[in-house]
Amino acid sequence: MRQRENESVKVRVRVPVTRDVYYVVDVEDPSDVDEVSRVLERKDPSNWESDPCFYEHLGDVWKYVVDKVQKEDIEIV
Repeated sequence: MRQRENESVKVRVRVPVTRDVYYVVDVEDPSDVDEVSRVLERKDPSNWESDPCFYEHLGDVWKYVVDKVQKEDIEIV
């Protein structure tokens, strides 16, 4: 695939996130691990891209993981 000069190309990048990601949820009893697990199970993980709770603290590690991206992590879409 040839691209014209100054033409952008959409790519999918595998970002090797290996850090903890924190998630904010509402629970009645924060000490009840079962309740916390049930609340997390009800979350739809397919919406993570638009869920601001998912991103809490991710910004703290973003620079770290971006530095780990390698050429084989990138594919043209």
